Amino acid sequence: MKKFIKSINFDKKLLLIIPAIIIMISFFIIIKKNTTSSNVKNSISNDGYKYNNNKNFIKKQKVDGIVFKNIKCTYDGSNSLISYTMVNETKKDIYLDNYDIIVKDKNNEKLTKISAHVTQTFKSKESVEMANQVVGVDLTDAYSMELKLNTDM
Repeated sequence: MKKFIKSINFDKKLLLIIPAIIIMISFFIIIKKNTTSSNVKNSISNDGYKYNNNKNFIKKQKVDGIVFKNIKCTYDGSNSLISYTMVNETKKDIYLDNYDIIVKDKNNEKLTKISAHVTQTFKSKESVEMANQVVGVDLTDAYSMELKLNTDM
C-alpha cells in the first residue's frame, strides 16, 4: 500500500512538472523566434551586405508603361545600391528621358532623391538591368519608392 501511495504522489508531481517544462520551452522558443525575426531586417548577411527586405519597398511597380521589378537594395557599410529590372510592357516603343527615384521612410518623409540620367528608347517588351548607388546613406530601412518618369510614347 505504501508503494502505491508513493507512486501516486510521484505521478502527481510528474503531472505538474511536465506541463511546466513544456510551457517554459514554448516560452523560450517564442522569445528566440521574435528576437531572430526582428533582427533579420537589419542583420548583415554572409556576403557582408545589409539588405532592405521591406515588401513595400521591393515590390514591383508600374509607371507609364514601364515596370520596375526584381528590386534589390543593399548597403555595404558605406553606400547603398538599388538595382532593378525595367521592362516596357506596352506594345509601343517608349522614349525615356531621365527619371527620379524618391526614397521615403515609414513616415513618408523623403530620405533621398536619385536622379537617373538615362535617355533611351525602350522597344516593346524590352528589359534593361539598372542600378543606382547612393553614397554615404544606408537605405536598408527605407519604406517606399516613388518613381517619376519623363517619357514619350
